[in-house]
Amino acid sequence: MNEVTEKIPKNHGEFYFDPPFSQWKEEALRNRERNVKEIYWGQNALKVREILKLPTDQPLILSGHQPVFFHPGLWVKCLAASLLAEAVQGTACHKLTDTALVAEYEHYLPEVEEMGQARRKRLEFFHSKDHQGMEKTTPYSFMPSPDYEAVHKIFSEAQVFCPNGVKESMKGYEEKFMKGLKDNAAWNDFHLFTLKLLDELCQTKRVFLQGHKLWSSEPFFKFLAYWMGNLPELTEAYNQSLVQYRQIHQIQHDLSPFPNLKFEDWWFEIPFWGVTKYHQRHSLWAKTDGKHLILKMKGGDGNYSVALDNMQAELGTLPIMIWPKAMPQTLFCRMYLCDYFIHGMGGGNYEEVNDIFFEKIFKVKALEYGVATATYLVDPEESGAIETILNHEQGIEWWERALEKNPEYLFTKKDIWQAALPAFMVPKFLECFNDEKLKKLAAEKERLIGSLKDPAKKAEASQKIKEVNSALYEGYTEPLKALEQGLLDISKIKATREVLGYREYPFFAFKPETFQTMKENVRKEVNKA
Repeated sequence: MNEVTEKIPKNHGEFYFDPPFSQWKEEALRNRERNVKEIYWGQNALKVREILKLPTDQPLILSGHQPVFFHPGLWVKCLAASLLAEAVQGTACHKLTDTALVAEYEHYLPEVEEMGQARRKRLEFFHSKDHQGMEKTTPYSFMPSPDYEAVHKIFSEAQVFCPNGVKESMKGYEEKFMKGLKDNAAWNDFHLFTLKLLDELCQTKRVFLQGHKLWSSEPFFKFLAYWMGNLPELTEAYNQSLVQYRQIHQIQHDLSPFPNLKFEDWWFEIPFWGVTKYHQRHSLWAKTDGKHLILKMKGGDGNYSVALDNMQAELGTLPIMIWPKAMPQTLFCRMYLCDYFIHGMGGGNYEEVNDIFFEKIFKVKALEYGVATATYLVDPEESGAIETILNHEQGIEWWERALEKNPEYLFTKKDIWQAALPAFMVPKFLECFNDEKLKKLAAEKERLIGSLKDPAKKAEASQKIKEVNSALYEGYTEPLKALEQGLLDISKIKATREVLGYREYPFFAFKPETFQTMKENVRKEVNKA
């Protein structure tokens, strides 16, 4: 199986769509035809949307992600949703997957110094120690908005340590960013503020859904009641789907893309979280005693019971919240909330498992979905220049070995080293090339190599070749210093490349016009063959 990273675009401004974006319109309309009439687990998509007050008279195109500060590779999903919605006369929606833990995601800005030192600095969005402690265990839906002081520090330090392009970009966002902090009190609110800011830049719009609110809705409890009422069959299908996926992709690790569900002492592990009143999230287990569904949390206290014949109503009265993990979460979205779902690279990886699961359960082909991402760099010009320098690395290493083993190559392969080595090294090589003493030694070696064919002279020629090699190598002091300096410079440049080549810096590290250009480039993808 190809790793997800092999599919990610390598160069600045490149996109990845699977299938090609030009096919999405037809697929979305086919999905719509099915969703209008089909019923899954007792619910129809249009009825669910009516209950959730979503549009029912037009196709819905859904993207989703954790409420982090979007980088261009994430925002392209939203742009693709907007342009696809435009093409099918529908509505773009975005779901905040706010059931994730803050600690699972980190943000960085680049810092590059003149002496070649570079690093990705982790950003702190909370000045308060209490809030910093909350980050380690608390889902996004319960987190407050970032601290004003912490964000002010991020923008202030960026003007000192970040590359010039990032400094200029961040100036354009600071005022609006701070205004959003003053007006909102929760993390979700501020995240929505930043997405609306990007929509404003791109002249796009969408409907927003917050995950934790969806998971307290009537349609979700009905979906959940069906899952709980069919634990043995759905657990088996879930695990079989994972096994089949691993076989298809020749995956040996049984934790990839996520582990099988366990069955221990008549308890079924289920792909849902239990969330306590203290906002702690734990894995959830379930079993039945013939009349009741009994739930417990791994790491939580006590059991929770609901009547099997009134499960849907009673699930909503429990003192815990129940949230879906990855697979049932997108299954619910694709079955009821949208006519086309747009994943990023990570989600697209596990969604193949959902397709297998869907087809096992419903005996029909799963609804189509798309995958989208993009690579945009904060300093593409400098990144390109670095790559040009790094392209010399293998050549430098080769010549460092060659001068030791075959020092006459400096004279016999002049055209090659002139083309392969950086310009600053060439004069050092030319000095030796024009040294008559070294030139005579190189010619002597050529003569001695010819003598190796004569068995009577081979031993003596071999010994003299070693002496000539040593003499030549000792005369190459300046070229060898240049090669060594080149490799040293490259080791420093590599660190800078890793920093500037990182593709997940938040949107405020990019110029506003970046996102306007992205929209037009995504639109061009529609017409590609």
